[in-house]
Amino acid sequence: MNSHYPISSYTSRPAAGSAAARWLKRISILVLLFGAMLIGLLQIRAPQPAGPDAPPDAFSADRAMEKLSVIAKEPHPVDSPAHDQVRDYLLAELEALGLKPEVQQAQGESVWEPGKTLTLENIVARIPGTDNSKALMIAAHYDSVPEGPGAADDGAAIAAMLETARALQVSGPLKNDVLLVMTDGEEMGLLGAKAFMKEHPWAKDVGLVLNFEARGNKGPSFMFETSEQNGWLIEEFMKAAPQPVAYSLVYNVYKLMPNDTDLTEFRAGGLPGLNFAFGMGLNAYHKEIDTPNNLDRSSLQHHGEYMLSLTRHFGQLDLTDVKQGDRVYFNVFGWKMVSYPESWALGFMLLGLLLFAVTVWHGWYQRRLSLKGLIGGFFVALLSLAVVFGVVTLIWSILQANVSHPYYVSIMKDLSVGTYYLIGLLLVMVLVAFLLIRTFSRYVRTENLWIGTLLLWVFLSAATTFYLPGGSYLFTWPLLFSLIGLNLSYMMREGAWAWPSALFAMPGILLFTPILYLVFVMMTLDMAGPLITVAALACTLIYPLFCRMPRRGMM
Repeated sequence: MNSHYPISSYTSRPAAGSAAARWLKRISILVLLFGAMLIGLLQIRAPQPAGPDAPPDAFSADRAMEKLSVIAKEPHPVDSPAHDQVRDYLLAELEALGLKPEVQQAQGESVWEPGKTLTLENIVARIPGTDNSKALMIAAHYDSVPEGPGAADDGAAIAAMLETARALQVSGPLKNDVLLVMTDGEEMGLLGAKAFMKEHPWAKDVGLVLNFEARGNKGPSFMFETSEQNGWLIEEFMKAAPQPVAYSLVYNVYKLMPNDTDLTEFRAGGLPGLNFAFGMGLNAYHKEIDTPNNLDRSSLQHHGEYMLSLTRHFGQLDLTDVKQGDRVYFNVFGWKMVSYPESWALGFMLLGLLLFAVTVWHGWYQRRLSLKGLIGGFFVALLSLAVVFGVVTLIWSILQANVSHPYYVSIMKDLSVGTYYLIGLLLVMVLVAFLLIRTFSRYVRTENLWIGTLLLWVFLSAATTFYLPGGSYLFTWPLLFSLIGLNLSYMMREGAWAWPSALFAMPGILLFTPILYLVFVMMTLDMAGPLITVAALACTLIYPLFCRMPRRGMM
């Protein structure tokens, strides 16, 4: 029992003012939480496309679309007549820009048809610099899959390369040479990139690679992968990119996945680089609907603005040694990013551990916490996550089982329709969490439940710091802010935890929202159970809002 407060404070609800005041308070808290989610979602956007009247030295999606309409007129896989037409068109466009493109011919074996030898034709061109340190290479592949014309994958990047080269020719030479490398056979197993690294003499001239890809036909272009020791690259990327979208968590997770792009081969050959892709509109990936008409021009504009601005920036820098210790990086407000050395992650994690210990002491001193209650709160948090996972997995399985045709199952996962299912499952998650916490708060004091939940965050912060350092920010910073909120609640009257909980949960909600949306977009609702469970983890930051008023005999 808390001797600082009379028994009546546990047995009756404190005066809360008029009903209107209570509703105003609830609405204000909802505005705070939804505001944090909206700010998080504002990170996931592409710039407005520039029209044909954009300045000559700027990138224009409309001008690039003219090229793309030719490149992606029809499927053009390796060794097809359409492929040869695209090759000749690209050579002619580069020559029209005053460049001297070359075709590197090589042989490669398709990973999809073992034993079948393909003739590869990489297209390469050099824009000479005035005082070259090492060359900056822009790379993308121009072959498509047989099933689709490849407007997004990877025609958009090729069209952006042509528009970028045109703008560079207008503005004049940079210090470093710029290499335009249009690889062939990427869809057959990164064959063109392998051939370039193994056989082309220009490979040894490269100081940095900017590679561009797509896994859908809309949405912002993400910088989703870097080479090792990316500290200098990230700092310069943040200086130069006009609308950067990048998360070190995505890069750390991507390294654990079996996916490859041409940058995989470039990195294997020792070249440092940055990798970009847009990934919304997954239903168009490698499909017949991957056409220029279905491509989001904002995605093309984002690709191009990265390409042009970063080329101009890195083209003026010394690229002889670009390796520096890795960094943690992430967006916070729109296109504003935060970055710090990865080595600092341990310090921030230890700060969280220290603040957790101070918070436990503070709660014990104020007689708001108990060891029994803390342990109880920890297991209640774990139980809530397990129940959410089970309920959501069951509901999603039932929904899919009651759809008779595989086509309609795929429609359920599509972004336009799947978003409504996602919102529905999130509401189910909130309802399950509310009912559970409302029930258990009869037996566990709110402060004990709060600190027990944050103990789970301590474990997650420590685990990611050691095993997934690029993702440590996602757990460490929400932990630190929520601990501050809990300490403030100790200094307020009993039951006045709503505002500290909501206000100091906002950073965590802001950080989690774009990551959850990205996982949904990239993995679809095939990952419904794990996805909503991660959302439930973020929801634990506002568990105090679900609690009842304290009463006697609670832990």
